[in-house]
Amino acid sequence: MTATPSPSTASQQAWALIEAEKQRDRFIRRVSTIAWSVTFAIVLLFAGLTLPAFIEMFRGALAGNLPWITVVGTATPFISTLLLLSILVAALSTVGVFLRSRSASLAEIQLRLAALEDMLASRNSPNEK
Repeated sequence: MTATPSPSTASQQAWALIEAEKQRDRFIRRVSTIAWSVTFAIVLLFAGLTLPAFIEMFRGALAGNLPWITVVGTATPFISTLLLLSILVAALSTVGVFLRSRSASLAEIQLRLAALEDMLASRNSPNEK
C-alpha cells in the first residue's frame, strides 16, 4: 500500500486552494476599491481647498498686480500631490500585474499537478488489484 492520496482528494485539495485564493483576491479588490475611493475623495478635497487661492492669484496676475510665478507657486502643492499619486498608482499597478500573473501561473501548475496525480493514481489502481 502506498500513501498516495486518492485522485478525488488531490483534485479537491487543488480546487480548495484555488477557491481560497479567489476569496483572498476578492477581499483584496474590495479593500483596494475602498482605499482608492478614499484617496480620490481626499484629492478632491485638497483641490477644493487649493482652487480658491489659485483663482485669486490668477486674477491678481491677470490684473498685473502679481507676478505669474505666484500663480505657479499656489498650484505647486496640488501638482506635486498629483505627481506623487500618479507614481504610486504606476508602481502599484506594475506590482499588481506581476503578482497576478505569478498567482495565475501557480494556480495553473497546481491544477496540472493534481491532474497528473489523478492520472498516475488511476493507472496504479488496476495494477494493485
